Amino acid sequence: MVSLLFPRPSTKFVPRVALVQLDSATDPLTKAFSQCGIQTVPLGENFAQRLVMEKFEGCIVRLDERSIFVLDAVRSSRSNQKMILYGIASTSTDLRQFSKYGINAVLNSPLDRSAVLNMARSTCALLLNELRRYVRIPLVIEVIIDSPKGRFSGLSREVSAGGISVEVNGRESLSDKLRLSFVLLERRTVSIGASVCWKNGSVSGFQFQDADPARQIVKGWISSFLGLD
Repeated sequence: MVSLLFPRPSTKFVPRVALVQLDSATDPLTKAFSQCGIQTVPLGENFAQRLVMEKFEGCIVRLDERSIFVLDAVRSSRSNQKMILYGIASTSTDLRQFSKYGINAVLNSPLDRSAVLNMARSTCALLLNELRRYVRIPLVIEVIIDSPKGRFSGLSREVSAGGISVEVNGRESLSDKLRLSFVLLERRTVSIGASVCWKNGSVSGFQFQDADPARQIVKGWISSFLGLD
């Protein structure tokens, strides 16, 4: 008697993004992420329990006065604390109050379908865990900028081992001798020398000083965030 052994079918990894108490906003998000091969999972009142019991690669939260509880649950979840975190906010929302949660991308409310699709595509590689340590990580955190002209702040767009892009409204010119201070997820405080390397509207790109030891903190955080350490 001949025994035939058939190979087990391979199971393709499908990232899951939790939609926390979004209700009417789920349709454009589901359609956008599905085009990137990513599954969305609506979560209701039991979201905190689901985040403890299940693994998600991303989470989308509406940023308002009630979202602190949701964000605390996300970042305190042992299995999900390093997930990609998306926020939905009105244009009048002060995003600095959410800086400590390390939100990776923010969408304006009401949602624009093309903006949602662009956001899904730009973060797809993160969700699929296809990135490596020398990449730009989308991240929305407050950045304090010290210059000879004074101290001011802005909100970051992306961070890499070599620099960071920051939205700085109302600053036409910036000195090359700058010091940037910001707090990464898990309370990793960074104070690093930098200079402006490009400017596009209100967003400026800052290059970290090569010799500044704080670059190792940023590199280490990126490796940890991507699960490469």
